[in-house]
Amino acid sequence: MEEIIACLEKSFVQISDLIRKTNSVNLGSFSDTHNASGDDVKKVDVISNDILKENLSKCTLIRTIGSEEEAEFCYTDFTDAPYLICYDPLDGSSNIDVNITTGTIFSVYKYDKENKIQDGHNIIMSGYCLYGGATQYVLAYNNKISFYQYSAEDGSFQLLNDNLKMKEKGATYSLNESNKKVWTDARFNQLIDSFIEQKYVARWVGSLVADAHRTLIKGGFFAYPGNRKDLEGKIRLLYEAYPFAHIFHNAGGFSSNGVSSILDVPFPAKIHQKTPIVLCSKHEHELFVSMMSV
Repeated sequence: MEEIIACLEKSFVQISDLIRKTNSVNLGSFSDTHNASGDDVKKVDVISNDILKENLSKCTLIRTIGSEEEAEFCYTDFTDAPYLICYDPLDGSSNIDVNITTGTIFSVYKYDKENKIQDGHNIIMSGYCLYGGATQYVLAYNNKISFYQYSAEDGSFQLLNDNLKMKEKGATYSLNESNKKVWTDARFNQLIDSFIEQKYVARWVGSLVADAHRTLIKGGFFAYPGNRKDLEGKIRLLYEAYPFAHIFHNAGGFSSNGVSSILDVPFPAKIHQKTPIVLCSKHEHELFVSMMSV
């Protein structure tokens, strides 16, 4: 995995430098196209994707690359390599022009003996990098979570925590409540009422990588349910939901699509398949499950 990690770290630094050194208003301007998953594309999305694709295409361990910005899977020259890597090159890019935290999300899948991937349990490694006040990244590998921060002084990532674990109970919940009247699952309104009764505080950035990171570090509940406009939610399974589910499970947390663990969802036929998502601590998971039976 060291070769893949080195390629990712190189990409994180390059993307971080791009964001830090470039006029954010210019970076936040739109290109002339939409990406394959249906979102408006900003210049920074395109550049970030190019950085990751160029670096990872040279990695001898990677056979296939999947990106939010690509219509189909891309194949490297290493046809016998064991891994597929999928990523969102810059999650939260809609916030780039107002200088709110953005990030790169990724997951590495191992092909089985039949050259297939069954579901999220085929993930070998996952993680994300945050581009905010500091450049930090979280890595889920070998059944534990490692947390790093970039040091510009020596040009390397310094280990902050080599076994990050979630709190069993948090004090915040994170959902886009402007959608509450169009959610297709009424349990979420009931759940919010319960959180308010328990004195939880609402927090919503609107960037998955920022909202999920806060939930991972502080505990609590994050969700993006399906609604009448987006029946399957807005979170992409391959390069957003799967990796965060893998991260949360390794940290002692939980994931759900509203019915079962995200990791149990079969590998999609389409690269940009979407899913409802819940990411949470133990206490909040038990509360959510109790409402599933109501």
